Amino acid sequence: MSEAGLRIQVETCMDIQYISSVTGKGIDMSKEKQLFQSALDVIIDGVAVSTAEEGREEAGRVLLEGVLPRFAHLLDDEKIKAIQSIIGMADEAESPTFKL
Repeated sequence: MSEAGLRIQVETCMDIQYISSVTGKGIDMSKEKQLFQSALDVIIDGVAVSTAEEGREEAGRVLLEGVLPRFAHLLDDEKIKAIQSIIGMADEAESPTFKL
């Protein structure tokens, strides 16, 4: 991927993270957008903290595909790719959960 393409992808990820961080802090988001943001939070957090050794990213993408039909009008292809990238980053992160 070119440097410009990577920069755009990272900026889009930052936009999505910004929206997540300001939800409920004075920005009036519709209930539908709040529900979508909550669904994304659950998917990304679930991938990040899962103790499954393999398949976390794929499972996160499957869950995202299940949510997209309901909220497709809120997203374009670039945002979907950015969300998929965030799911990939969540998979790469070491789970903070305690393992026995």
